[in-house]
Amino acid sequence: MKKNTQKLLLSLYYNPSSLPVDIRTKSESNYYRPNTAKDENQVVIESNLNREKLGSGGGRIKLSNLNIVLSDLTEGGKRSLLHVLKRSGLINSERVLGTTSIGITQHGIKALEDQFPALSSKWDEWQGSWDCLVFVKAPKSDKQFRYLRALLVAEGAVSISRGVYASPFSFSEKVTQECEQMYRDSILMFSVGKWKIASLRSLIIDKYGLLDAVESYSGISDDVSRLLTTLHTDKRFTDRHKIDLNLVYDRLIDILMEDPGFCGHYFDEVPNVKEILSKLNFIISTY
Repeated sequence: MKKNTQKLLLSLYYNPSSLPVDIRTKSESNYYRPNTAKDENQVVIESNLNREKLGSGGGRIKLSNLNIVLSDLTEGGKRSLLHVLKRSGLINSERVLGTTSIGITQHGIKALEDQFPALSSKWDEWQGSWDCLVFVKAPKSDKQFRYLRALLVAEGAVSISRGVYASPFSFSEKVTQECEQMYRDSILMFSVGKWKIASLRSLIIDKYGLLDAVESYSGISDDVSRLLTTLHTDKRFTDRHKIDLNLVYDRLIDILMEDPGFCGHYFDEVPNVKEILSKLNFIISTY
């Protein structure tokens, strides 16, 4: 999936009408008491973001507003991209009262979740249980477990140690079938609901560099809040705002490419990536 496709689909991922963002200065908030005069001018991003509903996707944006995230494409390039995505079933368009809007389809949402596992709705329900697989004795048909190892890596299974893999979700039907047919006496497969001593937390944090990811998400969230603050003050969308917003999307895509989805589970203080996306969607659809 090319960068402009990723950016366009991410910009459509949430619907601000179902995930409202209330922009008000802190001094206007009934629940905020400023510590300093400077604090009074900052913006409160108050939202009724129901985490159980996150993942429904489908924010619609006026066709003209998509220029904000496709600013590096020519008009012909934009038309071509929209045509390809529409033909592929990733987006749809509607024309109501003379205004054309673009929305993401369920197929588009699935494509994004496949591209960026951290967006998968599975993480909203994950309670920390794992499916584990241990190599015991390689069969003649796969003497080094190379084929099975490749299947597990492709699924995003975590290598705990040599010949030991774990998945935060149930292994796919394909892996299970291959194990039953080719590796029945060669592997052990089991589930772990609770670790009696230690856990995989430190290994996962180390392996995926989650501390760096936490810093990145936090920085991106701060940048989005600052962008909302300046937009609330300026009352219009300038070229500077457009540059800042596209930089945010670029950084967000980079981190999503590396994040398998563990950040939100292991670090409660991390800004939820879906909330960040809903705020970005709000900006594009509002200003």
